Amino acid sequence: MIYVMSDLHGCHALFRKMIQKIDFSDADDLYILGDFIDRGDTPIPLLLDCMERINIYPLLGNHEAIMMQCITGLPDAATPENVTDFYTREGFEIYSAWMQNGGSITMTQFLGLQPKKRAEVLAYLQEFRLYEELTMPDGRKFVLTHSGIEGFDPAIPLADYPIDALINARPQQSDHFFEDRTLIFGHTPTLTYPQMHGRAEVLFTDTYINIDCGAVFHEAGGKLACLRLDDMKVFYV
Repeated sequence: MIYVMSDLHGCHALFRKMIQKIDFSDADDLYILGDFIDRGDTPIPLLLDCMERINIYPLLGNHEAIMMQCITGLPDAATPENVTDFYTREGFEIYSAWMQNGGSITMTQFLGLQPKKRAEVLAYLQEFRLYEELTMPDGRKFVLTHSGIEGFDPAIPLADYPIDALINARPQQSDHFFEDRTLIFGHTPTLTYPQMHGRAEVLFTDTYINIDCGAVFHEAGGKLACLRLDDMKVFYV
């Protein structure tokens, strides 16, 4: 079976609950469409868990992109107390933007790792892909990105879009994408779409599917969603 999740945002317990619910096994594949980290309580344990699973395929989200900017080049001596000492003025501005976007707990947990494990986490993040293209046995085709595609043009190959177009897009209900394949993404919680009337459910349109149901906002009604591509069944926790 092939599954898709997105925007876990440090919700390791919810992720584990979902894995149990779908009975995820070594025979299955799971694509996670970015934003593993930030905001939730356990972003680094979640990353470490996924690192150990060879059948999880991670895509880059905007939160991982800024994290990499902030941790690349940090010395082993960096701690939560002194980390800002190691940034240039420009680097500190990026770091500050990350902190304002929920990065504090991720950085604190990351800097709590031993230097070797920090390097392994960075190497793992550097392997995240910007998009995936899948063809199911029945011929159905899917394109996976973190956020949709900003400035979509069917004549532009996926590899030619800038990174921001695939990790910071905000598709609207009326947007249309590919005619011959379905785009799947997260990034924008579906409960923020006017037509959803505050419901945290996967949003299906003619050409795209948004699977970000606001897992990190669980206490406010958000959910973690998982879409099984084999039969298009949706699971929630």
